[in-house]
Amino acid sequence: MLSNPASNHGDIGKVLLIGVTGGTGKNVVKGFLEQKVTNLRVITRKIDLNRPLLAKMNDAGVELVEANLDDEDSLARAFAGISTVYCHATAPDSAKPDPQEVERAKLVAQVAKKSQIKHFVYNSAGGADRNSGVSHIEQKYKVEQVLKAHGLPTTMLRACLFMEEFWKKHTRPSILKGVFPFSIQSDKPIHLITTKDMGRIAAHIIKNPSQYIGKDIELAGDVLTPKQIAEEFSKVQGINVVHKEIPAWIFLLLGRKQLFDLIQWYRQKGYQADVQELREEFPGLLTRFSEFLAETNWANPELTYESL
Repeated sequence: MLSNPASNHGDIGKVLLIGVTGGTGKNVVKGFLEQKVTNLRVITRKIDLNRPLLAKMNDAGVELVEANLDDEDSLARAFAGISTVYCHATAPDSAKPDPQEVERAKLVAQVAKKSQIKHFVYNSAGGADRNSGVSHIEQKYKVEQVLKAHGLPTTMLRACLFMEEFWKKHTRPSILKGVFPFSIQSDKPIHLITTKDMGRIAAHIIKNPSQYIGKDIELAGDVLTPKQIAEEFSKVQGINVVHKEIPAWIFLLLGRKQLFDLIQWYRQKGYQADVQELREEFPGLLTRFSEFLAETNWANPELTYESL
């Protein structure tokens, strides 16, 4: 549950959070609050306190403001009095890239520039700078270029695979029954990060702008092979969980080429975050996979992705 710790935001001013009211963004706010960055304003299309997430944010002292990423006037109002921005996304979380993601980024960047934003932190994707050929990663890189082209003082946090993905309905039920279906080789290292850690790291970076403005950081809190991930599931579930490598071509048959391309990239290239170096750079701010499973009460079959 969101809490409201004592404020300690120093002179960083009010922080605007974009794209954190659903999907992978909702736990980012928890990360900011844990790091005592509490002078927050969150953009939402509609302030509806019947939505549990918005009600929790409101109760935690987070300012909610109605704005539309396609509407410059509403964005300008949302940016009023803002000195720092964390943008988690400019389009909904989905396997297929939204063509509006880059166009919205252009408008956000334009308004941010006019508002004289002092620091803009963007949640990008690991591998964005390495010609991945994966559509949604390439699109994140396009957003990076838009923000930089506008002359904004940026920090790019290039996220690796979110641990929360294992909670989704296409994987969790099978894992709870003892089979971990994952289309990656059993011995291929996979870099992992939590969405809450994105908020925690972003908060730390925002509190220390001179150290991080202009930097691009590929971010992971743990690195495990699918075989090791299955072993961690086994420990918390109390049953033997085995990794089952699903052939990637199945996703082509299902018409999911974007997912096929991503899997192929994982299999052949993948992330390159230096987890040990990151743990030294951000002590106490990165979650190991075993800790994530314990914190989220993974083994409770009554919980779902929406419970996170």
